[in-house]
Amino acid sequence: MKLFVDLFVSFMIIGIGAYGGGMVTIPLIQHEIVTSRKWLAFKEMAEIFAIAQMTPGPIAINSATFTGFRVGGIIGSILATLAVVLPSILILNFLGSLIIDRYENNNYLVRFRSGMQIGVLSLIFFALWSYGSVAIKEWLDFGIALASFLMLIIFEGKLHPIIVILACGVIGIMVF
Repeated sequence: MKLFVDLFVSFMIIGIGAYGGGMVTIPLIQHEIVTSRKWLAFKEMAEIFAIAQMTPGPIAINSATFTGFRVGGIIGSILATLAVVLPSILILNFLGSLIIDRYENNNYLVRFRSGMQIGVLSLIFFALWSYGSVAIKEWLDFGIALASFLMLIIFEGKLHPIIVILACGVIGIMVF
């Protein structure tokens, strides 16, 4: 029973901190699941992120479902998935209509949200660092990652990410 409570609380925390989207949740998940709870090893978590990025749906939900199943079976999977989405549902339904709509142009709220964006950006950089340290093992890996990143920047969103992923897979077949 304690395991299910811990699982629910951990993914509620992740859900609360997931402001900013999927990549922001990576350091949150890493902290809760790998560092604090030690339910999974970092390498397993990196594999979950890779799988979660390839499957439909947000990375936090996919990670919650997989981790919940790994730790607590079907009940753990349901609880973790529910816990990670519950904060967003509650915040959107209650706070969104009561506070944000009413005080949308409030100077303090605008500055607070700007500050939060910087915090979210730092989490994205941390996710890049954490995931990159697992994925990039040598200079060739770094070169492929850098070339892919530059192609995405050069084409400014006109190059579909799936093409980049598949092209990197083909390069991997040819050079590794």
